[in-house]
Amino acid sequence: MSIRALWVVKLPSANNKSPKNLFFRKFPTVEKRTKQVEGTNYIAIPNSPQFLQQLLVETGLSHTSGEFVGSRDQCSKQDEKPVFEVDTSSGKIWPFIVIEQQGVLYCCLVHVPQGAHLRPNMIEIPSVSLGFSLMCGVAEYIRSASSQELPARLTELHNFLNEAAPFGALRDTCCESIVAKLAGRPNALPKSQKQPAWKPLLNKGKGIIYLSVSECIKASQCEQGETQDSWDVYGSISCRADLEGALSDITLNVSHQSDGDSVALDHLLIHPCVQSADSGIVDSASMTQSHPPPRRLRFMPPMEMFVLCQYSVSGVQELPIFGVYQMKCDARIANLSVKLKLNNQVKNMFEYCEVQIPFFNRGIISMHDSSPSQGSVSLSPSKTILVWNVGQKFPSKTLEVTMSANLQFSGPIISPSAPEDKFCSGQTSYAQLYFKVPDFTQSGCCIDPRSIQVSPSAKFKLTTVREYFSTDYKIWNSYGDVLSTSE
Repeated sequence: MSIRALWVVKLPSANNKSPKNLFFRKFPTVEKRTKQVEGTNYIAIPNSPQFLQQLLVETGLSHTSGEFVGSRDQCSKQDEKPVFEVDTSSGKIWPFIVIEQQGVLYCCLVHVPQGAHLRPNMIEIPSVSLGFSLMCGVAEYIRSASSQELPARLTELHNFLNEAAPFGALRDTCCESIVAKLAGRPNALPKSQKQPAWKPLLNKGKGIIYLSVSECIKASQCEQGETQDSWDVYGSISCRADLEGALSDITLNVSHQSDGDSVALDHLLIHPCVQSADSGIVDSASMTQSHPPPRRLRFMPPMEMFVLCQYSVSGVQELPIFGVYQMKCDARIANLSVKLKLNNQVKNMFEYCEVQIPFFNRGIISMHDSSPSQGSVSLSPSKTILVWNVGQKFPSKTLEVTMSANLQFSGPIISPSAPEDKFCSGQTSYAQLYFKVPDFTQSGCCIDPRSIQVSPSAKFKLTTVREYFSTDYKIWNSYGDVLSTSE
């Protein structure tokens, strides 16, 4: 895998409509090889203001991104984000790998041998994944600098790339690892032990292992006989391990606690550092057990915080919060009510619980009169969303909260920060539920502290956390249509 060129571009702002090239570097050795391989199909690397503007247009990040662009928006074009093809004065050039973070564009052009009329499939190009990983490392390196340190950090980026991709050949993408190599910190290991290149920095001080289980739910529900509620539950386990020695193995069990539904995980997608895992698809017997068997993982952790594994859960039989949203309206007035019922298997302690009801194609909300059973009701800054802050706990006796409201609209003034949903017109509307429950997962997934083993043996402080939250949790109006598809 080789990199032809790399850019760091400041995106246009309200004061400056043109992009600013903060950093550019190309690798002559790779470019010479590309020219030899491509022959008459070779296209030189562009680096002009016109090229940067075309790159922003192609990625949809220019100030005119709302306009229709045939090369970008036509239905026949296959979307391959974050990989883009850009038109230049010499022809189309591909593949550009582009990510955007905090108003800065990080992009690189990798070398992919192509025939005159044949382009390899994306799945067959490992350099795309490696290029994306490098861009994430560069973004982390730049993002960690303050505004005063940014010019110096951009100057040091040349040394960073010399270590990450010498002569354009990718060698390391971990920001912490590269910074440690550049610092030239001494190796304190005895000669009998070998230190891997991907872990040049040894931990000094007390050892720690941090494990976090994040489980989330995506749901769509509506109190209509012909519409079935649907939901997906999935999660991930993140790890950070700072242990003595260069090579440390960690073994642990992904288990289930008695809280939640104690549902078996369908399967695990594991990080490449995992050496062995019970990651196969579970059988039907495990799915029906009240306490599913644990999954055992053995891995050699990298230096940085990483996602150890991801999982999905299909055995969850009930929604954590059942909601009913009813709204009737005309052109200027809407009357609505929302009722939420907490599942008694869910921990009744929220970090936050909030209902947002957006109103599209109506203008701004000029008046609202609301009556919540608990919490408070307010308007968003755009005055197009009714926000109900439910609070951190449902009533312990009923586990139920309600809110009714009368709204008046004045239009057609629309806030530019409030995008319109063409599907939501008339009485077709939804309430979006946001919540987060700490120290809980609906599947019961957790890390068993007693199962953690470290080899070679080392002392460490263990921290385990869990959280359960909603990602896209919609409650559709009972009197409107529901956005759904039939299988």
